[in-house]
Amino acid sequence: MRIPTVILLFFLMSFTSVFVTERIGSDENGDGSNDTWTVFEDGKRKAIYYDSNFDGNVNYAHIFDKEGAMIEERLDYNHDGSMDDFYFYEEGVLIRREIDTNYDGEVDVWVHLREGIYISRYEQDLDFDGEIDKVKDFSNE
Repeated sequence: MRIPTVILLFFLMSFTSVFVTERIGSDENGDGSNDTWTVFEDGKRKAIYYDSNFDGNVNYAHIFDKEGAMIEERLDYNHDGSMDDFYFYEEGVLIRREIDTNYDGEVDVWVHLREGIYISRYEQDLDFDGEIDKVKDFSNE
């Protein structure tokens, strides 16, 4: 059984439109290179990337969910080209922060928050071997 060409073409066109991604940049310092990029997926803002020190590398990012709420921020604190500070949100409230304190590309501190401001628990990899060595829980205090 052959599928009519019109139906197949319609299906393919509607399927590909689901994945349309657009990237819009702006030149903040007037040097001719984009320093801020906003990524849209299907007309909705998906992410904003910033090169805050104008070196050509992204060192700050906002990531959004399908409804447009921010779900993650990423920061390259020491401007070495690798993100090392991460903030995670649920329903607009900060719930966790993860930090690469020695800039080796691996997170070694996890801070869990309550109501966006109160530390409920933190975990730390003190010797940078990938294993959590220290946990402090404030949820019962």
